Amino acid sequence: MSFDLYIWREPHPITDERAAEVCRQLGDGRDDVVDPDSRVLAFRDELAGHFPDLESLSVNELESSPWAMSPDATSRRVVLCMSWSRLDGAVSFVLELAGRHGLVCFDPQSQRVHNPKTAAAGGLRLQCCDGSRIDDPSRDDLHLHLRRLSAENWHATLERRPGWFVQVGIGQYAGNVPPGKFAVEYREGEPDLHYRVLVDTLDEVMAVFDGFAVGDEVWKTTHPWAKY
Repeated sequence: MSFDLYIWREPHPITDERAAEVCRQLGDGRDDVVDPDSRVLAFRDELAGHFPDLESLSVNELESSPWAMSPDATSRRVVLCMSWSRLDGAVSFVLELAGRHGLVCFDPQSQRVHNPKTAAAGGLRLQCCDGSRIDDPSRDDLHLHLRRLSAENWHATLERRPGWFVQVGIGQYAGNVPPGKFAVEYREGEPDLHYRVLVDTLDEVMAVFDGFAVGDEVWKTTHPWAKY
C-alpha cells in the first residue's frame, strides 16, 4: 500500500471536498476534469531532478528513493505513489515544490487539499513608477492606479512572487511605445517565459491585471503575445 498525492492546477483555492471529487475523477481516468497547464510538467521535471524515477536508479539507490512507483505525469496532473517507510522529508518537499509552481496538492489519506500559499493568501504586490506599493490590492486598487499612468508615472507591475508578474508601460522608457499604445508584459518565472504585446486601450490592460490577480488566464488567449 502506498502513500499517494495528486497534483494539478486550479485558478482559485478550492475546498477539501472539491479536491476530493477531482481526485476521485482523476483516479477514474477522467483527466479532462482539470485543464492542461505548463506548470504541471515543469513541476514534474523539477521533482525528477530531486527524486529521479525508479527506472534511472541503480539497485543500491532504490532503497533511498521515496517512490513505490515512478511518478505518473501528464500535462494535466501528476500522481505520486510513495513508500510509507521512506516518507521522511519527501512529502514536505513535494508540498513546497507544488506551492512554488502554483499547483494544488491533494492528500487522499487525510482528505486534505494544500492550495498554493500565494493563491490562498493573495500574495500579490502592486508597484508603480511613482513609488506606490500596495500588498494584496483589490480590483478597485488596480484600476485606480492603472488610471494614473502618465509620462512621469509610466510603469506598473503586479507581482505574485519573484519572476511571476504582469506589467504595463507607456512612452519612451517602456521601449519607445507609440503614443496611445500600452506595452503589456507577463513572465512566468524563467527569463525565456517573458512575453509582451501592445494593446490599444486601458480596459485591455485592466483585463490582464484583473485576470492575473484572480488566476483566470483567459487573457493569455486574447492577445498575440510574443517572446520578449
